Amino acid sequence: MFSKHLLARSTIIKMGIRIAIITIIVTLISYWHIMSNLELQVVEQLDKYITERGRHESTLFLLAEDNHAELKKELLWQLEKLGKQDPQAEFDRLFVRSPDGVIRNRPELFDGRRQAGVYIDEKLTINADIRRRVLTFYELATLYGKAWHNRFQDTYITTPENIAALYWPELPTWAQDATTDLYMPDEEYLWIADKKHNPKRESAWTGLFYDAVSKTWMASCETPVDIADRHIATIGHDIFLNELLNRTITDHIEGTHNIIFREDGRLIAHPQYMTQIMDAGGEFNILKSDNQHLLNIFQLAKSRQVDIVVIENSQNSEYLAITKINGPDWYFVTVYPKSLLADLAFDTACFILLLGIISLFIEVAILLLILRRQVTLPLQEFLGATKQIAAGDFHIEATQHLPLNRRDEIGELAHSFNSMAGQLQTSFDTLDAKVIERTAQLDDKIAELIQTRQKLVESEKMASLGGLVAGVAHEINTPIGIGVTAASTLADRTTETVTAYANKQLKGSALTAYFNMAQSSSNLVLNNLNRAAELIQSFKQVAVDQSNLDKRSFAVKKYIKDILISLKPHLKKTRHQIMVNGNEQIEINSYPGAFSQIMTNLVMNSVRHAYSKEETGNLCFELKLEEEHLIVEYSDDGCGIPPENLGKIFEPFFTTARAQGGTGLGLHIVFNLVTQKLQGTISVQSEIGVGTTFILNLPL
Repeated sequence: MFSKHLLARSTIIKMGIRIAIITIIVTLISYWHIMSNLELQVVEQLDKYITERGRHESTLFLLAEDNHAELKKELLWQLEKLGKQDPQAEFDRLFVRSPDGVIRNRPELFDGRRQAGVYIDEKLTINADIRRRVLTFYELATLYGKAWHNRFQDTYITTPENIAALYWPELPTWAQDATTDLYMPDEEYLWIADKKHNPKRESAWTGLFYDAVSKTWMASCETPVDIADRHIATIGHDIFLNELLNRTITDHIEGTHNIIFREDGRLIAHPQYMTQIMDAGGEFNILKSDNQHLLNIFQLAKSRQVDIVVIENSQNSEYLAITKINGPDWYFVTVYPKSLLADLAFDTACFILLLGIISLFIEVAILLLILRRQVTLPLQEFLGATKQIAAGDFHIEATQHLPLNRRDEIGELAHSFNSMAGQLQTSFDTLDAKVIERTAQLDDKIAELIQTRQKLVESEKMASLGGLVAGVAHEINTPIGIGVTAASTLADRTTETVTAYANKQLKGSALTAYFNMAQSSSNLVLNNLNRAAELIQSFKQVAVDQSNLDKRSFAVKKYIKDILISLKPHLKKTRHQIMVNGNEQIEINSYPGAFSQIMTNLVMNSVRHAYSKEETGNLCFELKLEEEHLIVEYSDDGCGIPPENLGKIFEPFFTTARAQGGTGLGLHIVFNLVTQKLQGTISVQSEIGVGTTFILNLPL
């Protein structure tokens, strides 16, 4: 008994050691392979992310420069139109010298919420040129300031002579409150546009600075205006940077951080240095800091080739994705630590190793069972049979369990026992032959049943496909038939009319009747072909409606049902029930393509994440009107969203099903479409084990 146990145990130990070595080697190779693939994927992801991020963050700055170009052109044209005129009467009507000597708007005519405030230095001698410029500045700052106020807080025009016309409705008394010691040419927002600091005469940007009046961080865009090589004005916008700074700090790829800095090293935004930046009044300079990490990033960004977006910072073991914010020409850098790759690869390798260990135990267990069944038990049977035969007992029970059908050494040994058993072995052979025959017959029957089942499955698939095709054909048959009939009638009447005309028998009344019939037939053909196209579009995929960017009115409940028809290929594999509740008459004037994608993403999000494959779910749309708004409540009774994930579901690339192919963009797209395309809002409520509800508030 000891030797049998020793044989099985030694075999298992040897096999286990070999499998463990193979598992460790496979794990190491997997770790290296995963790291290589992850590096390529991360570089590609960072390239796309930083390019899109730079384009997005540049929008407002480029808009400011475009505004200045337009205003500069208008300003020069207005001054040219005035020529040498002296608009003294209009100037005196609008402006007056205050007791402190400064010339400002007349109080009785001035409303700072609607008009630009004017400030003219007390020491300045007023002449016709100044009057022409001030009136032009005043009118253009008022006109363009109002037009641009939804995107830019203020619009102003200043001069080297210490004159300013400022439109800032939130600070309507700016000009009245400004004291006589105000000297704007000493301020950065004016001197960056003079010829000394701006010889190219292009739009220039100030650094980050804090405005005590509006209590916000901002930067100014300044564009010089010259006539005959004379600097006559500077056009300005103040850009509030609080949102940009907040996005830079909070909106980033998980595990990374973003920073912004200027060409001269001034740090604009950094998650760990915002306090120092603010304490320094926006003039914290990387080159003067003792942070070697920041210095490395700055030097790599400055020395990189223009066409290279992602570079490696080997000194700090990280990747740098670099772009520029057009306008101020600031560097926007995303810092991606390599440890993120190593952690992910290590976790994956550990998972593979764990699977290998589990597989090892399973294989050892299976090997133990096989050894027990294929070696240990046959040896015990041979031992018992040997004892019985040695005792002269040739009864069938003596060798009835011997493995006679095996084709190995144990099988040969069984046949030796069979020869020794004589007559009994013949009986065993007969019985064994019958068993083999019955087994073969059973195998044939099983194969036949499997083939029959496969045919039934294929038949069912073809039946389903035929049903779908029949449904499409049935739906579009009527409009196509009507269109064909109308077209045929139109063709016949056209032939008759042409014949009558050729025979000079065509009367005016007949021609009028033909035109009426042609118009009605054309409309009938067009309407029914459009109906057929809409039906085909509905059966294919309602989301194709996104290719149509037009805004139109549509019945919400019917449109949702059309969307659900297009989702049937996805929903028919589930047991989910979908209800659409609400008034059939509710209509909305909106973008059907975006609306379709929102509804599709919500339903597919529930189908993929809220239920297991075996569960039956209840999905429901509730439609109602509240104060000129459409409220769409979409709910499911699935597994719910954990509280720690509830605030992240609208973030890009956030998903709990990445291993199943999830991209994390579905709900992010929903959020963007609702808030940006449809100008609405979306909120979510969820409870584990109860379900999830999305509430959409959309303008009619």
